[in-house]
Amino acid sequence: MRSSVCTAAMIICAGVLALSIAACAPGSVGSPTTTLVGRSTGTFVKTSGLVDVSNTCTPATPPAPDVAGFWNAQPPTNRLFAIAGFEIWRNTTDGCTTTRLDTYRAVTTFNMASVSNLKGLVTHADLIVTQRALPAGVGAHPACIAFTGGAGTLQRFGPATAGNVPQFSSAGSLIQLPPPTPFPVATNTVFTFPMPWSSGTLAGASNPTSTLASGTGGATFTVDVTGSVNAALNGGTAVMSWMVTSAFEGPLAAPSATSVDCKTPYDLRLNITHY
Repeated sequence: MRSSVCTAAMIICAGVLALSIAACAPGSVGSPTTTLVGRSTGTFVKTSGLVDVSNTCTPATPPAPDVAGFWNAQPPTNRLFAIAGFEIWRNTTDGCTTTRLDTYRAVTTFNMASVSNLKGLVTHADLIVTQRALPAGVGAHPACIAFTGGAGTLQRFGPATAGNVPQFSSAGSLIQLPPPTPFPVATNTVFTFPMPWSSGTLAGASNPTSTLASGTGGATFTVDVTGSVNAALNGGTAVMSWMVTSAFEGPLAAPSATSVDCKTPYDLRLNITHY
């Protein structure tokens, strides 16, 4: 009788131990957690111009937009959101048709090394792309539209092109590229921002993407990047980067009739759901 009791007790203990081990096994029991990956942001800007030589500019032209001055005047919070879009400056001096185009691209880099411990534990990952504030030029140019402003495409830098992206400050950076210098070249286009914008599933995206109104006049795009994140973690990739291009990048075919400011701040966040 005593032997039977001991045997039963041992079976119960073994069962409890098995449940304890299962509870500690990764991904087996418990609620998933969502981690926001640390990031750094950067804004690239290139300037190009067009002068109609049939006109002379007298008196002297008024000053064109000061890109560095604009950036330096931003409060620290605003610099955390990189800028995509464009600004067209039209010389307002009588008889002049000089036009300048400033093209902006927004890049966000995520620190994957900081979440390397999540290798094998990720169940889902989303890249959230949100337009933060509508520019003043919405409606003044065909490429500057409601909800998305001046954004053109979302592009991803794969491991082979990660070296094309410089290291940015976590507090936000601005890089002015000389005219001969090209923008960084990404690996692929994830999607083109719809023109006009409408909510729902985004057709033609290389990753499943949906978009909704943000409630503040802009739009939010949710991109399923689970496969890319798992590949990055499995491969020991230190960073992942995405870039928002401008909806209008020139060249200027003719002098602009008016000035248009379509500089649009964008917020990119990477959410990883895991056990």
